[in-house]
Amino acid sequence: MMTPTHLLIAAAVLARPVEAGREAQRSRSWLLYLAVVAGALVPDFSIYVLFVWAKFMAGISSHELWSNNYWQEPWQTYSAIGNSLPLYLALLILGFFAKWHWLVLFALAALLHIGFDLPFHHSDAHKHFWPFTDYRFHSPLSYWNGNHHGDLVGLFERGIALFCIVLLWMRFQMLWLRGVLVAAAASYILVPLYFWWSLS
Repeated sequence: MMTPTHLLIAAAVLARPVEAGREAQRSRSWLLYLAVVAGALVPDFSIYVLFVWAKFMAGISSHELWSNNYWQEPWQTYSAIGNSLPLYLALLILGFFAKWHWLVLFALAALLHIGFDLPFHHSDAHKHFWPFTDYRFHSPLSYWNGNHHGDLVGLFERGIALFCIVLLWMRFQMLWLRGVLVAAAASYILVPLYFWWSLS
């Protein structure tokens, strides 16, 4: 799934506004919101580092980037670390016993990301069980590849995203957050356009 979808799902499941009369908790709530966002982003973080390096430092074309460089080391190891179920389960257990609420939320957001990625990656499946094995679950479904029902999965993903956007819009009143939600909605048009333009 696209990164904005993972952010929206994690926020919809894990983020709650500060209740009226509990303004003293507002500063702590920012740490918790940040943990949710970071947890939802970190499995894809190496992809964004690779993209910035390739486009702005190495001058690599988009076609070369996604057909070759992405599959080379060290990027595959970085991706395996970022998508490791055992790693986030260990962090979840640590956070629970240490009573670090922020770490629990971080791990849960990352696990949600992986849980929604696992069924929708075919040829680009991750090593979700690293470091114990390099096994990849190649799902019969893909969130982008039309040969593996990418069109239908894409509609499903956009439906989830729209549901989360509406839910978060109703749950939170802050104008800046609603602006972020509008930007998230726009990404479902702009990101596919970028890939169509850069890979055609």
